[in-house]
Amino acid sequence: MKKYLLIINLLIFFSVGFISANARASMTMVTFADPSLSSSNPLFTIDFLANSLTAGWDDAKTGLTLEIPYNTNIFQNVWFDMTPVSIDSYGNAGSGTIRFFEDGTLTDPLVVIVFASGSVSRFGFGADELFVADNVTITGSEIVNVLSDEQFAFSFANKKKLLGDAGSAGGFTATAAFTSSAVVEELIVPEPATVALLGFGALSLIRKKK
Repeated sequence: MKKYLLIINLLIFFSVGFISANARASMTMVTFADPSLSSSNPLFTIDFLANSLTAGWDDAKTGLTLEIPYNTNIFQNVWFDMTPVSIDSYGNAGSGTIRFFEDGTLTDPLVVIVFASGSVSRFGFGADELFVADNVTITGSEIVNVLSDEQFAFSFANKKKLLGDAGSAGGFTATAAFTSSAVVEELIVPEPATVALLGFGALSLIRKKK
């Protein structure tokens, strides 16, 4: 009898453990289309001579629609800020934090993105078109799962050289679109009905052995 109970308990344990295993799925987390169609209203200022990269879309502005395919939520007139980031003449950038807020709010950001380093590709095809980052973490009130392999990119448009710069080597302003992705570590918890069925099966097996 004890032998059968031990076997049944092990069967239930491994079955539940298998059902509860982490399922991995890569998906788009957060994205927005360029809210500005004019170089006179930029999101980014990149000054290679001053080693400075700044970005943001303040709360007084409208038009930034933040889509979160990860949970299907959409927020209108979102604003964001980014801590000033150092950048050298080759486009290598330092660490920073990006925060997205719901319209009219100053606390409890929807999404927070922290990165350890970044880069703007300066030369070759597509030069000065993207800002990407490494060692990224994505959190916030809209992110409830554990994530891994987080990535993001800003795609520049409507670039305009900085005043006093004969070319674009010294820096530029730009509007931008944004996208991000991650692997979602989704914990699948067995339903009570599943555990109950395993229990009934175990009881039936015990009765048959009697």
